Amino acid sequence: MLQEVDLIYAYKKIVIPIEIKSGSTGSLRSLHQFIDIPAHPFAIRVYGGEFKLEKTITPSGKSYLLLNLPYYLGTRIAEYAEWLTNQSL
Repeated sequence: MLQEVDLIYAYKKIVIPIEIKSGSTGSLRSLHQFIDIPAHPFAIRVYGGEFKLEKTITPSGKSYLLLNLPYYLGTRIAEYAEWLTNQSL
């Protein structure tokens, strides 16, 4: 069954999936399913934890960059999407 991501953000020619989590941890099943499809390796989680960039991997084996953004930075997704897409695996 295909899951749904909470939001998507269109940046230039890519669509970045965004998950909003109520705590500092949680399952990212829908984000993993989404990130397995596009050619780019970028995803964002807005959550109750600290700012950090993680190099991670989906259960199917695709490597990607997950930007963990605290709630208070949620209004700055556009700026951080630009920053994220300039990072490399």
